Amino acid sequence: MVKTQFRKNFLKGLLICLSLLCTISTVGAQAGRDVVISNPETAQFPFITVYFDITDRDGRLVTDLLEDQVTLKEDETELTVLDFESLTPGIQLVTALNISPPFAIQDISGKSRFNYITEALLNWANQSQADSPDDISLLSNDGLELTHTDDKDDFIAALEAYSPELRETEPNFNVLAKAIELASDPVDQLGMKRVVLLFTPPSPPDGSAAIESLISQAKDNQVIVIIILVSSPAFFESTGAELLKELSVETKGDFITYSDGQTLPDFESMFSPLRSTYLINYKSQIVTSGVHTLELSIGSDLGASLGQIEFILDVQPPNPIFISPPQVITRKGTQSGDETNSTVEFEPLSVNLNVIIEFPDGHPRDLEEVIFRVDGEVETRITTPPYSQVDWDLSQYQTSAVHYITIEAVDTLGLSRQSVQTPVQILIDVPPPTIRNIMGENAGAFAGLAFVLILGLVLFILISKGTIKPAFSFGGNRFFKKKGKQQKNNSQVRKVTQAKSSNTISGDLELQARQKSPWFRLIPISDVSQQQVTEPIQVYDQEVLLGNDPSSEIISIQHPSIAKLHARISTQPDGDHTIKDEGSAAGTWINYKQILSTEPQSLKDGDIIHIGEAGFRYQLMDG
Repeated sequence: MVKTQFRKNFLKGLLICLSLLCTISTVGAQAGRDVVISNPETAQFPFITVYFDITDRDGRLVTDLLEDQVTLKEDETELTVLDFESLTPGIQLVTALNISPPFAIQDISGKSRFNYITEALLNWANQSQADSPDDISLLSNDGLELTHTDDKDDFIAALEAYSPELRETEPNFNVLAKAIELASDPVDQLGMKRVVLLFTPPSPPDGSAAIESLISQAKDNQVIVIIILVSSPAFFESTGAELLKELSVETKGDFITYSDGQTLPDFESMFSPLRSTYLINYKSQIVTSGVHTLELSIGSDLGASLGQIEFILDVQPPNPIFISPPQVITRKGTQSGDETNSTVEFEPLSVNLNVIIEFPDGHPRDLEEVIFRVDGEVETRITTPPYSQVDWDLSQYQTSAVHYITIEAVDTLGLSRQSVQTPVQILIDVPPPTIRNIMGENAGAFAGLAFVLILGLVLFILISKGTIKPAFSFGGNRFFKKKGKQQKNNSQVRKVTQAKSSNTISGDLELQARQKSPWFRLIPISDVSQQQVTEPIQVYDQEVLLGNDPSSEIISIQHPSIAKLHARISTQPDGDHTIKDEGSAAGTWINYKQILSTEPQSLKDGDIIHIGEAGFRYQLMDG
């Protein structure tokens, strides 16, 4: 009795456990739902739009979902949903007929399978239009083609006019490839699902590779493939049928068999749930290119459902570019005021630089700021649109120099990029000095000259009146007007000349060489040149180099506006002199006009030469 009771209790407990396990399994089945997420639309990045569908445990679409039931995560970070909508757009439907001899099989009434298929499609097409019309295409493997129409009358007319040779037409699965490609075209309405409805016999047993390729193509473009297998029941479990069944399962479609005596499905009931979808819009936080994950968690009384999708996004910093920046900016000086109080003002005071901001990743977005730098220092920050122009203040530049400008753009994601350095040469065009300025700058020289002139005039008057009788001496011996002494001193002069002739012959040859062509001198006339050169530069050589390199054999003028090798003055065969700029930054100027560095320019007696900010007067001297 005890053993019998133990067995009864044991069996009772076992049944209770099995019952609990079944209950748990049932609840799990009820809670298990499918969330299908579309490929994210990133055209408006950083704002991203996705569409998703959720089905219940029976495979029916859930159409009463609320926003607060949805949780969104991007790369494991929870984000706020900006927009949530339940939509009912049409579908982008491609009906494909893979005509073959099995379509020609007739029933006892003489109607072929093709007749029943055509009748079912026409019944669907003759039903009232949905609120959002479908995009419809019709294809066959022997040439019928109607693409992207929203008028069902066009579909009806094409189908009624289609009369294929059923027994003579061989199946061709290229029609399925073309149907998937056509369904993958951009949709007219947001959220439209892409659907292929294929009527076909089984695929050939060796078509596995082709089917795998079509599965991949359909999944990449989220095309739902519904297969209606038209054949005898004996082929419903064939290898070719299994391949097509795999295609429909992998693409979230249906697999339906059709033979004699069977009824085709109600296409409107089939398509109606596909016209329903949910839209979510959110602001992405992605700042790097690569593969990213989007996760949707749907909560309800039946439990949580989870959907996940990976997508690739290219994200790059904005790329700012100067549009045709100036290579040279010349600031021309003009004098203002009277002769007692004159000032020099340089123009232009500023220049506008045109800028374009490119987005190499193809996702234009708002900017936080644009930063303009000169020689690495921040010159201007622009924090509000437009960002297409930068105003460069030039008032601070009073000397000629080369400056390097850059532009940097920072977007709302915090991504930034700086342009390459662009050199811009600023030239300062100094106006010619006025007579009063010349007099003021050379007051000491003019005073000395006036003193010499007055002294010479006084001596001339005294000599002309006989008050002073001049005497001349050679080598310490005076030349007197008396005849005897004059002859004596003449002979002494000849002796001195003969005695010195042997010691000065080399100097005489150099003097004769110099006297073969004109020579000149450079008289400093500007503050810079007068500070560097206190007396006129005497020039005897055939070629003279000017610059600021003290180590070279050149006339060295130490100033930042003068290059190491700045200019070259050469004597031509006819005795004239030419000057040539050696590619300096500040340039070489004759009479306040810049010369080209590639062409020597002739010099005329009295020309004003500027080498950088050092000014000289060119004076030709006769030998």
